[in-house]
Amino acid sequence: MSAAAVAMDPHAATYEESLAERLSGGSLAPDEVLRYAIAIATGLRDLHRQGLVYGAVSSHLILLGPSGAFLRSSGGLAQLGDSREDVKAFGALLGELLRGVEAAEEFRAEIDRLALSCREEIPEMRHVLIVLRLLRLRQTGPARRRPVVVRQPAAPAKKQKIRLRIHMALHWKPLVNLVAAALTGK
Repeated sequence: MSAAAVAMDPHAATYEESLAERLSGGSLAPDEVLRYAIAIATGLRDLHRQGLVYGAVSSHLILLGPSGAFLRSSGGLAQLGDSREDVKAFGALLGELLRGVEAAEEFRAEIDRLALSCREEIPEMRHVLIVLRLLRLRQTGPARRRPVVVRQPAAPAKKQKIRLRIHMALHWKPLVNLVAAALTGK
């Protein structure tokens, strides 16, 4: 899989604007901040797994559209020796995403803490992604799931008889031999 396939949406022409254009039009909602940050972090993590860096993480090189945010292919993709610059730039981008966001103080503090960690401690992008997903879970609450009921279609009577015979052939003879050996004391 090529780096462009990981970081880019094949339908990039359908994107409406860059993240910089969106931010110049006003602030984002907290759920948008998390959605875009998770999408960008996922793209960066996938690049880093392939041994590549993006090299120019900025709001001008991130495209937004109906299906989320993607890295523009005009970033400085290069062979990776070290992904720390991407992580630092992502931390700065998180700070940019937070500007003007009206959110709970706790949410702002968590994102600020993560951004600072990216700029100073430089964790791996997969760890940043885990923190972002936990923040989204905390923000939205756990999803309620209905129990999954798996129903098997009723087998025709003939198939059931065949299954029973196979089961008996596989399991009955060894059991009979074991009981016979126990009874005879062998």
